[in-house]
Amino acid sequence: MNKKHIQNSRKFRVYHRRIGFVFLTFFLIISISGLLLALKDVLHLKPQVQAQQTTNVSQWISLAEIDSISKKYVSEILALDTIVDRIDFRPSKNVAKVLFVNHFTELQINVTTGGVISVASRTDTIIEKIHDGSILDYFLSHSNVSKITYSSLLSLGFIFMSISGLFLWYLPKKIKSNKRKQEV
Repeated sequence: MNKKHIQNSRKFRVYHRRIGFVFLTFFLIISISGLLLALKDVLHLKPQVQAQQTTNVSQWISLAEIDSISKKYVSEILALDTIVDRIDFRPSKNVAKVLFVNHFTELQINVTTGGVISVASRTDTIIEKIHDGSILDYFLSHSNVSKITYSSLLSLGFIFMSISGLFLWYLPKKIKSNKRKQEV
């Protein structure tokens, strides 16, 4: 029984070391990007909303107008792709934030006048894509295949490292305990 524990301990140590070395880079990327995402407001990694004087909802321009204004601005002024990912409303600030699919630009549009208030890069979105692996899909395929593969492999790696680490901690204790019992 003792030799079996020793052999298992050696196997786990070898696998733990090899797999740990491979996954170390990814663990660091996830840890650092997670820290940056947690501190994104403090580090100013996302554009601040440029608050405007609030008005009555009946005075707001339509969603179609916001979409049109943002696409026109991005194509004519910035010379970038015009496919809109989402439009986020900030009613208390009288602003709509327009985000795009193929670049990390954010436009802030006054929902009363239709004027472009702010143009900024969404650094937090880039970090988020790095953190969850969707940056691979952004550059490679524009599907979720790379993200799912990346996330699944890293999750399995975390699970393996946790279990093998537990055995590396437990098996030496078990071996010492068995030696003590044999000596007595």
